[in-house]
Amino acid sequence: MSLLEPLTAAHVRSPRKGTVRPMTGADVPAVARLFLKVFRGADKPADQELQHYLCTLALASPSHDETLGTHVYEQQDGRIRSALLAVPMRFVACGTVLPGRLLGVFMTDAEKEAAGAAQLILALRPKRADFAFCDSASPTSRDHLLAIGGRSIPVQNLEWVRSFRPAGALAWRVAERFLGGRRFGLSILIRPLDSLLRRRLPAQDSAEAGAVEVVEMSAPDFLVQAPRLVAHYAVRPLWSEEELSWLIALAAQNTRLGAFTIRGVVDRAGAVIGSFVYYAVPGRCAHVLNVLSLPGREPAVLDAMFRHLDQAGHVEARGRAQPALMAGLSLQRWLVFRHRAFVVALTRVPEINDAIARGDVYVGGLAGEDWSRLLGDFH
Repeated sequence: MSLLEPLTAAHVRSPRKGTVRPMTGADVPAVARLFLKVFRGADKPADQELQHYLCTLALASPSHDETLGTHVYEQQDGRIRSALLAVPMRFVACGTVLPGRLLGVFMTDAEKEAAGAAQLILALRPKRADFAFCDSASPTSRDHLLAIGGRSIPVQNLEWVRSFRPAGALAWRVAERFLGGRRFGLSILIRPLDSLLRRRLPAQDSAEAGAVEVVEMSAPDFLVQAPRLVAHYAVRPLWSEEELSWLIALAAQNTRLGAFTIRGVVDRAGAVIGSFVYYAVPGRCAHVLNVLSLPGREPAVLDAMFRHLDQAGHVEARGRAQPALMAGLSLQRWLVFRHRAFVVALTRVPEINDAIARGDVYVGGLAGEDWSRLLGDFH
């Protein structure tokens, strides 16, 4: 995983090797095959489904601009041995709308060409007043990004995991890792143990348990509410209707994680104070993409969300930590944190770097890579 800096019309060329240039539609088969080789260990042509998904992801964003999107390293013989996938996303930073980029999969065929990766990395140094970020960086990619001026967002390196049925959650993880998802009746066998554990450690009552309510929220309503619920962040996704609709449509394709679901949180007067987006698989894990909230209402929104997911029958829920959520997360029982991936931002705008330093930035979920099918699909 890594980050990409826009290039000028004059492509970056190694005198002995090849060229770094924007990806085109004609490159999709080669990039898809490279993805399978690097991340799935399969050196074979990609099927049409993967090619179509890659094409949509890399070339069809409403904010697409070839200088901001995916770039590839093409050898002199015309073969593509390295690529950096990027999805353009517009951001609001300190009152100004500017081009942003989600930096995702970084792949290189080390057996054939090591110089390509280096050439792509050299093209990452910021030269313009824009904003780029990666929320899935490996330790190596993090080091590369920090070396060229990136800033880490430490809290968001963490994933929170909230258990509702600890024994069921353990059985689910064992089945996913060792049994190909088949539980062979484990859920029935461990259900009495979870009942015992829940009686011994009853749910903690919240002061606002009756003051807020989880309600269904349609995608059109979410398109209206989401920008409002992140408007207090100094750096945040613009989330225009066209761009957010495109992201939701792509995220909904990731059915491996469950059914893409949107819920709202309302107060006694029926006013929306928050929303959450997740993949629902009752009896398994709820993968939470985004928790959105009016400032100061995060604990109430989180408590309502966890109660809803528990009542829906999930064994656990997991999602990304964010500075604004930490107070509410700290009130939860059976919740732990663990490292997920490094989150790094790259910009030369001083005001954005100041906002990053104080945690006044919103990235992740639909403004990140956790929804991408490339993270766990296409085997």
